[in-house]
Amino acid sequence: MRIGLDARTLIATRPRGTGRNLLDTYRVLPALRPDWEFILYHQRPLDDAGDVEAPPWKLPNVRLRQIDLPGDRFDVWFQVRLPLAAREDGVHLLHCPANAAPRWRPVRCVTTVHDLAPLTVPGEASRAEQAAFRRGLLRAISGTSVVITPSEATRDELCRQFNVTGERVAIVPWAPDSRITATADTPISETERQRIRDTFGLDQQYFLSFAGDARRKNAEGLIQALATLAAAERAGVQVAFVGITRPARRAELEQLAASLGVAPACRLLSFVPYEDLPTLIRASAGVLIPSLAEGFGLPVLDAFACGAPVVASRCPSLAEVADDAAEYCDAHDPATIASAIQALREPRRAAELVARGRKRVAHFSWLATAQAMLRAYERALGIADPATPTAQEVRIA
Repeated sequence: MRIGLDARTLIATRPRGTGRNLLDTYRVLPALRPDWEFILYHQRPLDDAGDVEAPPWKLPNVRLRQIDLPGDRFDVWFQVRLPLAAREDGVHLLHCPANAAPRWRPVRCVTTVHDLAPLTVPGEASRAEQAAFRRGLLRAISGTSVVITPSEATRDELCRQFNVTGERVAIVPWAPDSRITATADTPISETERQRIRDTFGLDQQYFLSFAGDARRKNAEGLIQALATLAAAERAGVQVAFVGITRPARRAELEQLAASLGVAPACRLLSFVPYEDLPTLIRASAGVLIPSLAEGFGLPVLDAFACGAPVVASRCPSLAEVADDAAEYCDAHDPATIASAIQALREPRRAAELVARGRKRVAHFSWLATAQAMLRAYERALGIADPATPTAQEVRIA
């Protein structure tokens, strides 16, 4: 069998999200089918891929194919060049991993749908963006025999919104980032802790939020939660917001924090160097994820692996991943977010959550992810029982 993958997010200057997940998956997956060939299609030169350790394209049955298309107006690379290359290479199955599939599909495809936040979270996308997102998903689903989702919650929302039968959906959950977990058990020196605090302007005790620019991550709710704390309680609380890259978004959050009198408790950071993430998580007093919606909630597992307690909203995907190992809050109620943050400041409760998190994260591995993805491929190719995999099977580490 010959499998093609749209690997643009994997081969990037700074792989994030889907790219990091695909890197970890494809470090394992090809070795499970040594008689198959895997072609990673990309557009950027390989030299721009950044510092990628143990790249999957070094495996004997994986090869890269760069499709250069200067300018790439009207999404021609994805809509024409990618499917054309897949046909030229005799690909049996093309995996499109980012919520969309080409209009023209001369080969069989599977598509990963990560979440439906643009359709479910007010303010996440404009009406035009919502319409384009819906059209893209409808197109992908209509021509795909198997759709991959990272969680039962995303599968259920997909089935509800688009009338997809559950039998067509394969659940392929992720696992904690391998580069973050590689150093999770190594003690952090006080020198390293101080370097992190100095580099990012952090207090002795800080909480971490990967709110980024997306409204579904609920940075506003976190800032409002800080404002509900009494001044004496707030004096020992600082939240570092990572991934605030758009000037307009930064200005919005700065204005909100200033208007509520909590600006000193907020550190609005852009992207941080990837190599600093493990220490940034491990040195924190906890990771705060009061999201309005998530497709999976990978930062939950990264925090668990790093021994950081977690505050999470009760949105279905986060509860599915965290189980009983998080302090839960109502994403729409800042007072409950504040209460959950205060709970993490209690040493006994924090230690209890860290222990539960360590136990919970053991149920997720990249081997299980790779196995589940292969079963999805085989279902799409018609060489596996369409009744598998089950949600229980893919969670076995």
